[in-house]
Amino acid sequence: MNRNDVKSALGVIAISGGLLGLSAFAVPHIVAHTEMNRQVPEAHVSYEQQHTRKPAVQLASSQIPVLKIEAEAPVSTIQTYLERTVTEEEIKESNAYAEKLRYMDHEIFTREMTEQESKRQLILDDQYRFDGLRPKQKLPMKAGNYEFYLDRSKATYVLPKRALTDEELLQFIDWTYRFNYVLGLSYVKPQPDQKDIGEAEALSKAKESVARLFDVDLSKMEGKASYNKSGPEQKGVWFVHFQPYRVGALQTQGKPYFMYNVFIDSLSGTVIDSTIVELAYKRTPITAEMNGRIRQDSSWLQAARTIVADKQGDTREIAGTSIIKDSIYDKRGVVAVLVKLKDGSSYTAELRYPEKKLRCLIYTPASPASKS
Repeated sequence: MNRNDVKSALGVIAISGGLLGLSAFAVPHIVAHTEMNRQVPEAHVSYEQQHTRKPAVQLASSQIPVLKIEAEAPVSTIQTYLERTVTEEEIKESNAYAEKLRYMDHEIFTREMTEQESKRQLILDDQYRFDGLRPKQKLPMKAGNYEFYLDRSKATYVLPKRALTDEELLQFIDWTYRFNYVLGLSYVKPQPDQKDIGEAEALSKAKESVARLFDVDLSKMEGKASYNKSGPEQKGVWFVHFQPYRVGALQTQGKPYFMYNVFIDSLSGTVIDSTIVELAYKRTPITAEMNGRIRQDSSWLQAARTIVADKQGDTREIAGTSIIKDSIYDKRGVVAVLVKLKDGSSYTAELRYPEKKLRCLIYTPASPASKS
């Protein structure tokens, strides 16, 4: 399965499946998090490491993640609201606008949002999603007796020189959800076949993988799964994303957070990619001098073997390990270690430099030729 083919389809999946909330300058990222205590004692080495002399593998979750959400997970009210209130005329107009945008580079804004406006919008988005907060009026679609509107003829959002009010921000939030909802109506989502695993099983496998690799409890985090068929062979894949509830408030408060993404082969049910993304992480690009030292340091190879054997729990014999040479990894501050198994399959463990903190574990099954 080509991971690039899969990821190229996520934009469509996100809109149709509701994984992405707002576009444009509303909510720039979907994120999942666990709030972290970053004061990790240097002596935080497991009993097993002390007695087996295995190198310390610092998982992201060794920073003691603490979930801070409501006792009961909030439920989004958006889908029911949109189904009830979006009219046929609105669908027609939104589709016409979407067609117009096909021939433009992007929508235009007469000014950027201020930091305070962005923070207020994140909080309002949470309230829109979970508390049923709605604007009193819809966002105007042409110039008139108002200071904030979308000029659809020019695909331009006209913003006042003053700060946007909460009502105006809600109007934009509402319009963006409504527009994305209409786009989703015209997109026919691929459906898993009888031979594919279902959504519930995909979510279960994704939770198990994240818990196993990153030592994190996802039981009270929001998880969503989307099925897609991609690549020349049109193989099915499940994409599972975990994020916190009310993430807007956490972003506004400047709290660090994680998100977890998992790709699963829908035919075999095999997890092929488990990734933790820490947006607040400060990368350390790897220089040529650092590269030379890393390649002489066998602890990177042993760390990857430890992750595959102990964290992943793969008991198959390891045939060899090697560091993947790629300037892209160097720029991202990642040491990628290829762990080859004797049966022809392999893992790629991406480790953050210099902590050896696991960022991603990618599994590549053995090719039919290597099995024969």
